[in-house]
Amino acid sequence: MRQFLCVLMLCVGIVGAKTGVKENKDNKAISASIVQLIHKQTKRSVQVLQMQPLKSNRDFQIVVVEDPETKYHIPLLANKNGTLIVGLSNVFFSNNDQDIKLINTIYHETQTHNFKQANGAKINALFDGLPKDYVITLTSSNKNAKELYIVSDPMCPHCQNELRRVQERLKDANVHMVVVGLLGEKSELKAADILTQVKQAHSTQSKIDLLNKVYATAYTPAEVPDDKIKEVKETTKKVLATGIESVPFLYERQ
Repeated sequence: MRQFLCVLMLCVGIVGAKTGVKENKDNKAISASIVQLIHKQTKRSVQVLQMQPLKSNRDFQIVVVEDPETKYHIPLLANKNGTLIVGLSNVFFSNNDQDIKLINTIYHETQTHNFKQANGAKINALFDGLPKDYVITLTSSNKNAKELYIVSDPMCPHCQNELRRVQERLKDANVHMVVVGLLGEKSELKAADILTQVKQAHSTQSKIDLLNKVYATAYTPAEVPDDKIKEVKETTKKVLATGIESVPFLYERQ
């Protein structure tokens, strides 16, 4: 794997790129060229998952390939013919804001996917080791629902945005919320407050209502039991020990 990454001039570290390349003659030809070039240089038969041209320069496009051995997703910058490929990093400058957003999104998604691939056993052990009453389970009505874990901080704006999408998530997943206090004392207090109050929330909707109430920026917790604050601190340390450093962290159990 190391040789493969070095040949591609990549820096692979910590979302899952969207799979599937738009089916047209040009994309098929470019995909084939990229696959052939990588195989020639590395002897690996990668799969092209995604291709998107840059807005600022149509001669270049962002490509995501999957390594067949590790299942890592690797972001690349390729020319329009697929005859020149360089590894994509988060150091990228453009006068086009859409390009910057595109590259930041793809880079973050691929690094998150790779982190999950590399640390899946550790993350599974984390969730398996949590007390059952710590994990807040929101049940989907879909009989074929997958199991989605979300590590979330009540004070995190991105986590608050993710919570607004929970009904959409529930269409095809049982959502297991793990609240933490990554952002300081108020985060710990809010997470502990949720754990205290959730005992009286017996339905999925009542749990969602509670989460929305406490996640609101104007909400201030009342007095919270010390044992719950301690539990939040301990769980937060366990989460950090797995390498999870940012939230929301979404993880689909296999």
